Amino acid sequence: DPALVDEFVTAPTSVGVSPSATVMHLRRCSVRLLFRVAREIGLVDTDPTMDLTLPVRRDSAARPLLDAEVQVCRAVSVHHLDETRLPAAWALAEAGVRTGELAGVTAADVDLDGGRVWASGSRSSVARWVELGDWGATRVARRLLRLDADPARPLVYTGNGSAKSRQASSCIAISVTLARAGLGDDPSVRPLSVAAWAGRRVFEQTGRIEDARAFLGMRSLDRAARLIGFDRVDGGC
Repeated sequence: DPALVDEFVTAPTSVGVSPSATVMHLRRCSVRLLFRVAREIGLVDTDPTMDLTLPVRRDSAARPLLDAEVQVCRAVSVHHLDETRLPAAWALAEAGVRTGELAGVTAADVDLDGGRVWASGSRSSVARWVELGDWGATRVARRLLRLDADPARPLVYTGNGSAKSRQASSCIAISVTLARAGLGDDPSVRPLSVAAWAGRRVFEQTGRIEDARAFLGMRSLDRAARLIGFDRVDGGC
């Protein structure tokens, strides 16, 4: 009932401190998702979270892109017929490669026959295979044709800078496409918004945050939930 939900949502954390606004929203969202499923299978016809008012969150997270925005970004990444770097970078980002991993992807990491790419991991992600969609596989294949035969050559990074400069260059590659799509002035849209969109799609398909976390190579379920906007799924929680 609403009283029990309120008690759960506002309960102290495991270290005995009051929960933050974000934690309370995530807790309410978990109950809301439970009752949404219960309604779908005919167990209940109510939702005890509907009248529960929570503090406003200080939300500065990057929002997931919309499907329509992704389609525009795909189109504008191909700025001219010979463009291969930006479309390949966008394709990798759609596949779940994080900006901290993007510069490290080499020609040897691409398995075109299997439609996948090896992401070597970073400080905030674990190494894993990521799958390319049809559009992404085509863009990566065209990029490989433009590179020489050196399998160690980076797919989208050009230069010989530090780890920070390589990540900055990768972010710029995504930011340029976002700007071309007219999203550069939206403060909630950042390069991370592409990964957030991709992870959210996985969650919408499976209903499991664990699947989105694994897809993005993230170590924390909480961070994965925040990234994909789990507390905003189903009309907002």
